[in-house]
Amino acid sequence: MHLRRRVVVSLAVGAGVLSLAAPASVRAYRVWAEEQRRLRFEDFMQQPGEDVPPQLHAAVEEELFENTYVEREIDDAFSRWMAHKAHWGVPTAEDSAILLDEARAESQRWPHLMPRAPGQAAINKGLGTDANSWVNLGPTDARFQFNGRPYLQVDSGRISGMAVHPKDQNIAYLSTSGGGVWKTFDLLSPDPTWHPVGEMLGNMAVGDMAMDPQNPDTLYLGLGDFVDAVGGQVVKTTNGGGSWEAPVALAGTYPASVGNRAVQALRVRAIKVDPSAPNIILVGTEVGLFRSADSGASFQLVDLPNVGTQVPEQVWTIAYTGQVNGQSRWAISGTNYATPTAASPTASTSLQGDIWVSTDAGQTWTSRLAVNGLPDYDNDAATPTDVGRISLAAGSPPEDPTRTVLYALTSLRSDVSTGAGIWRSTDAGNTWQDVSGGQGDGTPRNMTFLDTSQCVSVNVHNAQAWYNSTIAVDPGDENRVILGGTLCGLRTVNGLADQPTWEVVSHWLPAYSESALTSDGVLPYVHADWHRTLVVRTPTGYMTMVGCDGGLFTSTNVFEPGPINQETVQWRFPNRGLATHLMYNVASGDPATGNQFIAFAGLQDNGTRFRDTEGAPTTFNQVIGGDGIGVAASRVGEDSIYWGSVQYSSTRYCDPDVPANRGCNQGVGGTWRTLVPPTTAASGGCASGDTTTFLTKVMAVNTGNRPAAITGTTYGVFRLIGTPTSTDRRQWQLLGACDYSVAVRALGVSSTVDGLYGIAGSGGRFRVMSGCTLDTPASQCAWTVTNRMGTDLNGSGTIDSNETPTFTSSIDFPPNHTGINPGDMFVVSSAALASVLPPGLGRVYLTTNRGQTWQNISSNLPNVPVNVVRFDPSDDTNQTLFAGTDLGVYRSTNQGATWERYGVGLPLVRVTDMFVGRTGGLLRVATFGRGMWEIYPSATAERGVAGNGDYDRNGQLDFVDLLSTANRLGTTPATAEKPYYDWNQDLVGPVNAVDDDDLAQLLTRYGGRP
Repeated sequence: MHLRRRVVVSLAVGAGVLSLAAPASVRAYRVWAEEQRRLRFEDFMQQPGEDVPPQLHAAVEEELFENTYVEREIDDAFSRWMAHKAHWGVPTAEDSAILLDEARAESQRWPHLMPRAPGQAAINKGLGTDANSWVNLGPTDARFQFNGRPYLQVDSGRISGMAVHPKDQNIAYLSTSGGGVWKTFDLLSPDPTWHPVGEMLGNMAVGDMAMDPQNPDTLYLGLGDFVDAVGGQVVKTTNGGGSWEAPVALAGTYPASVGNRAVQALRVRAIKVDPSAPNIILVGTEVGLFRSADSGASFQLVDLPNVGTQVPEQVWTIAYTGQVNGQSRWAISGTNYATPTAASPTASTSLQGDIWVSTDAGQTWTSRLAVNGLPDYDNDAATPTDVGRISLAAGSPPEDPTRTVLYALTSLRSDVSTGAGIWRSTDAGNTWQDVSGGQGDGTPRNMTFLDTSQCVSVNVHNAQAWYNSTIAVDPGDENRVILGGTLCGLRTVNGLADQPTWEVVSHWLPAYSESALTSDGVLPYVHADWHRTLVVRTPTGYMTMVGCDGGLFTSTNVFEPGPINQETVQWRFPNRGLATHLMYNVASGDPATGNQFIAFAGLQDNGTRFRDTEGAPTTFNQVIGGDGIGVAASRVGEDSIYWGSVQYSSTRYCDPDVPANRGCNQGVGGTWRTLVPPTTAASGGCASGDTTTFLTKVMAVNTGNRPAAITGTTYGVFRLIGTPTSTDRRQWQLLGACDYSVAVRALGVSSTVDGLYGIAGSGGRFRVMSGCTLDTPASQCAWTVTNRMGTDLNGSGTIDSNETPTFTSSIDFPPNHTGINPGDMFVVSSAALASVLPPGLGRVYLTTNRGQTWQNISSNLPNVPVNVVRFDPSDDTNQTLFAGTDLGVYRSTNQGATWERYGVGLPLVRVTDMFVGRTGGLLRVATFGRGMWEIYPSATAERGVAGNGDYDRNGQLDFVDLLSTANRLGTTPATAEKPYYDWNQDLVGPVNAVDDDDLAQLLTRYGGRP
């Protein structure tokens, strides 16, 4: 989402009356708009079978495309969540259990292909050397980041939990929302080294993590991110992540007073180990509180008391408040279900908040709302406090635990997008008072004053209170509190004062000095969307840690009194080596065109990242901000153009051949230009009812006589040839007619035939177009709509809707069309969840008659979503396929009759996109939590020695092929450094090696056809 910064700033620097009135009206509009979006979202989430991209963004589109915005992107958590639901569905407890079962089976089936334990292989600092092994490209670093202007920081993926060794603060762990768990032994150093320790968990989406303070090598993970991939289990390690025990599901039944309702958690929001009795574990989830008294071997559901009708609860945070005679005391925050039978609410559902306290180690609890212990803003004891989500933090318990100090960052029940102020308790959570100026109406001492839309209130949620809210207390001084929301962080150093002073300590875009400017100067940078905070005591003082959508940020002087600016408060960003980015798509150069080093990707809330230089092969610079989605690299001859997109089809392009663009990778404004596809007939789009989509796909067209790309809206597909020459959206040519019965979910482009395109559509159907070359007028091109993909399970002779795997995810065409009409043969995939996939259906299908009939070629693939399937362009027999699944990559060499897990060392992680080079020598994938990976298929001997010498697969034996063969003389499948062996340059002889005989054979054929 773009911010209308230009309008806001002009009001702020105008007449005094306007500068005071504008902020309130701007904030009121945004609150209203976000509430409307939230209500539409709640309605949309009640449709679990829907797989059409949600059309909820007319207001967003208006804001994107009017002329008053400045290109400065912020992510859009609501819309992203809806887009994920439309693309992947709403997983159930059954899906979560199947994923873990399949992961366990695959790790036992392919033990030699699993990732090595830390210490057995170089993981972070360099590229691998085994051509049979997957290589993690990162991102592990950034030379710069650009979001409207450049800034010199390094981000990683979203952090969900942090744990630090109580005696050796150099040992620390991070849990992430998609990249598993990471460990360091030098946290206090300027540049810690991180190691992944959960590559084989099977579910790398962690909701929170807790360390046993008495046995710090023992950690508990709560699987299931609060908004992304689900889980609902607790897994345990007793050796610091060296191995993990079997997961334990969080399930239980509420008592008769709540209707004997059975629940099973999917998302873990908080987990704590009892410091006095480490056999006791408390876990907060979206279906209630769970307690273990046997060190996590089993968990029991704990019913919490409510005001009035007894209902289930959601738990957000857990705080330890001390102990008496070895019996620990706790405070927790959460929200109540609307009714005993209400559907399980989402994180953004508007519900009544409460705080509960326990004095018997979490066995029983009392409600603070029930005894009017929460702030009463309307002075009416008969009406409950208007509060929803609450984030709690406690200081170190004193000798008398009834005097433990706690703080709370709150949101409104009546509007979950808006903050409700900051509270404080000085009696272990029993009673609370507002310490923020009355339901958050207070302002920070050093509010931003030029851009009055951001850090001007102690409610730092900026319309996302349901999504980002966290708070922590310095264990050495309960006067010192750190908290954060969407765009800014706050501190106080006098928290126990009657009215503490709150001060802004960070800003999400300090490069915009006018946005981050306060009376103290320009604020320091911390990435937007705070989710976890922690203050730990160290041998030299303290360290404040923030986990957010941009990874980890730390400071050792954030509580120092005085002015706050980039010189006085320093935030470090120890994210180097943390390859935890949530990638949607990958774009790549190709060995066949000599630009194989080029690689970039779209990342959740980490923008579009572009690979830096060959001297820094795992460094990726952010060249576009916001949510990076679709990416593409088109190269024909020596002419190239790159494409990227931000959420909602805000499509960007950059021409690397223009000297001023500096290769599209230098953080210079204006190099990536916006050119969105049209959505109205007047602008060249569909006749009516079309909209842009959040998960915008862009695909390169490299088969014509110049670079080109295609992209999609909800119902239309558009092509742009060459380099755009203006901002006219009609340069995107509508291909064929818009089809309102088959919405666009994914795109496909032939790697060998010009004008052959495909659409993975809604309802299990696809659209195919052939003969639409770059020289063919787009209006003359036409789509063929397929029959439903699926299997005739009931023998009726047709494929019914319940015999169709919906949630289509990809479409691809074979490389060789000898004897095949282009468009007749193609392979497709589905990301359908197991819970909605009837037995007998698969997720990968092949057609040879343009989708009239289908062959299920899923065979022995694991029973998990398939997000992408690709032919190997180098296999002229059309037999070799690659599939990217929720557990990694699989390959078939017999057109899907059987599948094998492919390559060594790829974690059990969701693969979202895939690029296969034309030579078959390079395979790159994007993963949702572990960044980008590559492997070199042609470097193996599995396909024999019958190469034809055509390295670049251009149908001509030319100088490129001669040079590629000469460079590989002496290589074998065992070669451990580049250039690797390539089976296609191994033309003759019984030995798997490129030798003089192969070069001589190629010379005799030079200038001819392979």
